[in-house]
Amino acid sequence: MQTLPRADVDLAAPLATVDSPPMAQLAATTNQPSDNFYAEMLVKGLGARFGTAGTTAAGIAVMRTTLRGIGVRPTAMVDGSGLSRADKASPRQLVTLLQAMDRQPADVRTAWRTSLPVIGRSGTLAGRMRGTAAEGRCSAKTGTLRGVSALSGFCTTTGGRSVYFSLLENAVDALAAKRIEDRMVPKIASLDG
Repeated sequence: MQTLPRADVDLAAPLATVDSPPMAQLAATTNQPSDNFYAEMLVKGLGARFGTAGTTAAGIAVMRTTLRGIGVRPTAMVDGSGLSRADKASPRQLVTLLQAMDRQPADVRTAWRTSLPVIGRSGTLAGRMRGTAAEGRCSAKTGTLRGVSALSGFCTTTGGRSVYFSLLENAVDALAAKRIEDRMVPKIASLDG
């Protein structure tokens, strides 16, 4: 049996380092195009940084603790992207989360708000509700699976108020549901009181 000579190099020495973009940029990179891979990796990153490991389960544990801390009853979460049909949340839970995000310190609040697609202008909502009261006034996150459509976000109404909304439709034709969402959200944006 021949043994290899021992190297004088520390095999654990880093070859290079790359700094992560700031969280605000990662959030926008995830939310604007609705990038499910980034969402999955962010959950694993939460687990690595604030939990016990860089796993989905550890990241979800961090999310549950954080949600409880801001008054959101934990939901059924099994992944970071929401692509599993085992993921569950109610409109009330999502609106409570949206309201809690708006109460965060200014830098967090701004990063969160600007990460969301703007109706009629950017991301997954660039082509929707153009020419309505919602265009440029509302920002939201989309969600689509076969038979499922979701749209949750906020509007600054024509009356100057922030209104939070969550529209979750199951067992529907997703395109038909989106047409209904596209009629409902401009009504929210048009509120003057």
